[in-house]
Amino acid sequence: MLGTHFYNETIRKTVIGFGTLFNNIELKRKNNTGQIIQTMKVPLAYGPREKFLSRLEEVPDLLENKKTQITLPRLSFEMISISYDSSRKINTIQKINYPSTNPNNIKIQYTPVPYNLEFELNIIGKNNDDVLQIVEQILPYFQPTFTITINMNSEMGDKRDIPITLNNINIQDNYEDDFSNKRSLIYSLDFTVKTYFYGPISTNKIIKEVNIDYYNDIDSSSRDKRYKVKPSALKDYTNDGINFNSSTSVNINTNTITVPNHGFVTGDFVQYKNGNSPSIGGLTNQSTYYIQKIDNNNLKLAVSKLNATQGYTIDLTSTSSGSNHKFSIINQSDDILVEADDNFGFNEEWL
Repeated sequence: MLGTHFYNETIRKTVIGFGTLFNNIELKRKNNTGQIIQTMKVPLAYGPREKFLSRLEEVPDLLENKKTQITLPRLSFEMISISYDSSRKINTIQKINYPSTNPNNIKIQYTPVPYNLEFELNIIGKNNDDVLQIVEQILPYFQPTFTITINMNSEMGDKRDIPITLNNINIQDNYEDDFSNKRSLIYSLDFTVKTYFYGPISTNKIIKEVNIDYYNDIDSSSRDKRYKVKPSALKDYTNDGINFNSSTSVNINTNTITVPNHGFVTGDFVQYKNGNSPSIGGLTNQSTYYIQKIDNNNLKLAVSKLNATQGYTIDLTSTSSGSNHKFSIINQSDDILVEADDNFGFNEEWL
């Protein structure tokens, strides 16, 4: 069961989302008159606090290739633990469906599993005012939770709001009365990030036809009837049809529309498109209607197939402007393009 490779970059995305919160903090220093004499962006890096504290004691040496001492203030953060969050548990067998690039397939993934990631953010400075400026640019946003949106699973189109909760603040002042020691004032902020882990993505075929066989007898080897059901499109996918000019083609006295060589027959299911012009009075853009054929060049519209065959057609109340009005037929060519998340009807057939 285990061993199927997948990598959704959950931890990586969560770490980046958390760190991005603190990557634009500024520090301003003033002189005795209140004039700003220095503005600096506080550096931010991922790593344990001890790594940066050790750099404070570095003495550069070209021969020994030692690193130079870091400057303060600076921010560092690291992930310190991962724990399961049972309070956010959801149905383990529930699945998420998402359309595939192949119209005959659908992507399937089980619902994500809730986990809490614990982070520690360290503010390291050498004087109190620098550190307090940084702290006061962070705390007002956490009451105690701040929420960010992360594209957790781009392949499945899953964006989630991720709460980040500030749990605790610890203060440490590493300063002794020894001139050989450097002072480091450290504020440690502990956070909990409520994220999710995703499993592998599988691909299944979309069910586009269902057959139900009826038998008169259990022991019978041949069926008596078969009931067949297929999805039926409720909108035009192929963008076919012939454009016509509404101002010259619509006769509101006879409720007739002239479309030369329209090719429709009575009962055809069509979608009306106004071509970004005002709609013909009595019709609604992108709505569907049924054709009543008058002749090869003229037609009327009805709200149902039965009305079209019996002559109960729609009253057209006004003409319109624009020459890109169109009726697009919805037929089998559109049925095969129906996607998983679309609204659709059913074509039923007894065999």
